[in-house]
Amino acid sequence: MGKFLDNLFGGRKKTRLDSDEYQELDLTDYEGDFEGETANTYIKIAELSGLEMMPHLKKQIYDGNILMIDVSPAKKDKLVFDRAIKDLKAVVNDVHGDIAMIKEDQVIVTPRGVRIDRQKLK
Repeated sequence: MGKFLDNLFGGRKKTRLDSDEYQELDLTDYEGDFEGETANTYIKIAELSGLEMMPHLKKQIYDGNILMIDVSPAKKDKLVFDRAIKDLKAVVNDVHGDIAMIKEDQVIVTPRGVRIDRQKLK
C-alpha cells in the first residue's frame, strides 16, 4: 500500500520509462459499455488553498463523494489549516463518514458507508 500511495501522491521520483518497458492498454472495447453511465460516488482530488474552498468541499462530501485533499498550501497558515480540518471533521461527523491524514500533506475524507482502514496491507 505504501508504494501505491507513494506513486499516487508523487512520493517517489518519477523516472522516464522506455516505450518498450510497458505496454499501452487499449480500453476502447470496454469504454463503450460505460458511456453515459453515471456513478453514485466519485473520488475527487482537491487542493486546499484557503477557507473560500470549504463550501465546495463540504458539498462534495454531502453529495457522497470521496475527497483526497492536498492541504500543503493551507498548512502555511496554522489558523486556516486548523479551521479547515475542524470544518471537515464536523461534516464527516454529520454524514457519519471518516477522515484521516494519509501523509503530512494529504487528507482523505469519505462519506457515509465508507471507512478508512488505518492498517497498512503487508
